Amino acid sequence: MAMRLVLDASLPMIGKVHQQMPPSASTLIRSSSSFRPTASTSSLNSQILDFIEPTTGVPVKLIGAMHYNPASIKLATDTINELQAEGKLGSIIIESCSTRWNATLENEMVKNALQSEMRAAHDLGLKYNRPVVLGDQCINITVSQLKNGAKEALIDLVQPIGGWGRLAESIGTARRESVPIGDGYLGIDSFLDEKLLGAAPVSFVKYPLSYMVKSPVAAVIVLGLLVLSGGEVSNASWLDEPASTSDMLVSLLVSFLETVVFARVFLKELLAERNEVLAVNILEQCKNYQSQSNNNGWMNLFKSNSDKANGAIYARESVVGKPEEGKTVVAVLGLAHCNGIKKIMTER
Repeated sequence: MAMRLVLDASLPMIGKVHQQMPPSASTLIRSSSSFRPTASTSSLNSQILDFIEPTTGVPVKLIGAMHYNPASIKLATDTINELQAEGKLGSIIIESCSTRWNATLENEMVKNALQSEMRAAHDLGLKYNRPVVLGDQCINITVSQLKNGAKEALIDLVQPIGGWGRLAESIGTARRESVPIGDGYLGIDSFLDEKLLGAAPVSFVKYPLSYMVKSPVAAVIVLGLLVLSGGEVSNASWLDEPASTSDMLVSLLVSFLETVVFARVFLKELLAERNEVLAVNILEQCKNYQSQSNNNGWMNLFKSNSDKANGAIYARESVVGKPEEGKTVVAVLGLAHCNGIKKIMTER
């Protein structure tokens, strides 16, 4: 009873104190319960990493995307338009190589149907007369490394002494390099953003279709194997007797081994190694925009106006990079690449 009297007496005082609070303080109290730490407090920008490339002093903006997702397309478009309006838009790097990119240009109808965040960024780059760079590793090299990586993982799996240790070390190293976590990196909220997830079904449809366009033969083979294996299981499963404990253990073991091989290939060949290539190509574009203010006035007469980016592969119809100041380099990438690329560019 005494406790109730104390609470009843304190309620009017609490209400009076709350009314006397400045609007900013009361707003903070109301919003603190729903605050979730992310790389950015804005939902629209929760998939963006901003940092200064340390060797050139050039601002870099990594736009993380779920490929073919309308929310990601809007984010890339809005960000590039904003930089252009401010006069700060430099080069645009997209996560594709010339082989993959050119395959999407051959059919105009397919190109329009498979609109992606990279296509939107590319088109804006051409519209604003900015360099558009195909910054990813060549698909032929990636496929070759995937085969070699899977082979190495399988060999290590059948060698408990030595092989398992090498496999664990390889996965651990690739994880630390390609998926760093902590302050300054994209968090889980960036991947679970409601706008991104709400439009995810579009990605699930368009992403496989894009591979049909880029590599139709390989896609048909994979699809055929999936259909055949799925049909076989579905037709036979209702006739089979319940699985025994030993069968279940074998199935779990096989699934575990498959997961280990996939983790090794995904983290090392698909993420870590490609992150290195993408980071180098972003850095090369930064060289075009670093400040030349340290040069003496008469030395500027001898300053070259040619592209400073070594080995850059520009998209068809794109202008070539050239030295400018006050620009931001933009990279449109898959979400999984952003943290690893920032780590490479800021810590090495």
